Amino acid sequence: MKVNNHLSSKRGFSLVEMLVVIAVIGIIAAIAVPNIGRINDSAKDATYRRNAQNLASVCASAQAAGLDFVGTSTNEKAVIKKVITGNTVTDPGPFQNTFFGVPGLNPTDAVSETAGAAKYLSISNGMLQYTGN
Repeated sequence: MKVNNHLSSKRGFSLVEMLVVIAVIGIIAAIAVPNIGRINDSAKDATYRRNAQNLASVCASAQAAGLDFVGTSTNEKAVIKKVITGNTVTDPGPFQNTFFGVPGLNPTDAVSETAGAAKYLSISNGMLQYTGN
């Protein structure tokens, strides 16, 4: 009886092939992991900018309707908290009983020192304005 021991009949990967694949995966992971952190930071920054734009827009709309969140204040953080809490127009007119505010936004997150919408807002000419910087 003749036994056929051909190399072509063996199945599977050699140790060298497996090590090459693991090395390639390691290189790809080393490139990708730092970029994931930057993507998260970029997403947070985009959220802060969007919130700042919303706050400035609500403040401007409220002022046009007769509400003044800014008054004589020069403290952006205090004004932001007022805008988030919101207020209702009580004066007679087309906006009577209309609520102006951003109730879904967390005031603590919006005015934090290191991040948040506050770093993109300033008070100028009695208005809360989006600076984009």
